[in-house]
Amino acid sequence: MFLFAIVLAGLGPVLADQQVYYYGGPGCCCTFFIIWFFIWCIRKFAGEFERGQKRTLTDEEVLDDLPKKRQVMFKGEKVPEWKIAVRSRATKAICKFLSYTDNWFERKYLADAADEAFRLVKEAIEARSVQGIERRVTPDLLEELRNDIKKLKKNRERHVYGHVEVTDVNVLHVEAPTGKENHTFTALISSKSKDFFEDDETEEVLRSDKKTYAFQEFWSFRRSEKRWLVELIRPTSDADQVLESKNLMAAIDLEEFAKDADPEFLKEVVAR
Repeated sequence: MFLFAIVLAGLGPVLADQQVYYYGGPGCCCTFFIIWFFIWCIRKFAGEFERGQKRTLTDEEVLDDLPKKRQVMFKGEKVPEWKIAVRSRATKAICKFLSYTDNWFERKYLADAADEAFRLVKEAIEARSVQGIERRVTPDLLEELRNDIKKLKKNRERHVYGHVEVTDVNVLHVEAPTGKENHTFTALISSKSKDFFEDDETEEVLRSDKKTYAFQEFWSFRRSEKRWLVELIRPTSDADQVLESKNLMAAIDLEEFAKDADPEFLKEVVAR
């Protein structure tokens, strides 16, 4: 700014003197030079000023500046939010209604049950032992996990997950007809962990890599006498099948629920 003031002060008298020259005379070239020099000074000053200002970063630059350890890549197919938005809200309302008379459908209880079972099963697979999850999964799924573990041992492989963090449990399907043994729920579980296979002796990575990834899976649970048991584990590619099945309620419960329920939610539930 100081330089700019000096230039203006110096140019004032010079420009005044140029008025004595006729158009096209020797003063014309001098006047053009002075104007050019004046514009050059302004641009030079503006450039210096802009370099001294903080510039707003683009979204891409913000991501690049984040610590690398915080950047977690998504592995597999992610279920888009728009696809499950209505179902998610409807199922949430249904669970809230059911929880008034049955606390097994309380949202926190469902989320905690899914979170704990998810981590225990992943730990069992990595340890290649079903010990500790026999009472957490249904008999059919237990047998399926046993067979998967036998294959890992036969191939001298270990499926490594490391620290498993459940980041979200979104209940998308509930079945609550008459008879508690018929009660089920299915949740879209989002988590972060490693996911690679290594040689059980040399610890050499055989497939994938040691990075931490985010991923999703559909986990279905069935009610037992003491807890919710994991019944089925499905990939996100089964999203259409999960959403195609409507929520189920006993006829008497649905009749009561319908009195105050959003009409949009009623499209997501049927009676049985």
